[in-house]
Amino acid sequence: MSFDLPSVDEIKRSAEVGQRITPEDVSVIAQAESELTGKGPIRGGPAAMKNPDSAVLTKPATAQSLAMRQMNFDTKLDEISRKPQSHITQEDAREIQATEGRAFNKPPGAGSVAAQVRSIANRNEALGLPPVNVDVSVYVTKDDAREAQSAEASVYGGQNPAGGMAAQMQVCNYDEALATHLASEITLVPECSR
Repeated sequence: MSFDLPSVDEIKRSAEVGQRITPEDVSVIAQAESELTGKGPIRGGPAAMKNPDSAVLTKPATAQSLAMRQMNFDTKLDEISRKPQSHITQEDAREIQATEGRAFNKPPGAGSVAAQVRSIANRNEALGLPPVNVDVSVYVTKDDAREAQSAEASVYGGQNPAGGMAAQMQVCNYDEALATHLASEITLVPECSR
């Protein structure tokens, strides 16, 4: 195998410009260094033989570390991308910024994934998102349905649209009344879940 083995600094610079380091890359670097030294990877690698102060880690260790950091970044990005945008928080933005910085060996800049997630988190914070869960009754009373019907009628000029909120609430009340009637006979009280 004859090719120029990258230095530790070259490996780091490659990551800084966004190059992905795969497990195959790590394997090739380790194998090439082993062939060059005849002993396997050594502290500092061949560059350290020329100048012992030039490197601290082996090239395979540097490449492996960056490859793992990039995989961690991909995992965190996948986790955040599965969330609805309205549920992305400042904590998500901090986590992705840290993992992206480690993955590419430099702080993320404008236009980075971390910057985009931060922008979404800032918007959500300004809008008060994600919504806070409020303990609200799941049951609809006749008074609730009546109020909704009245409000809906004023918006639609005295008409209630078929399938509107008030209509759904009335159906829910009908279902609830039927369930209550049946419950007196069979002791079941199902919730209205619409």
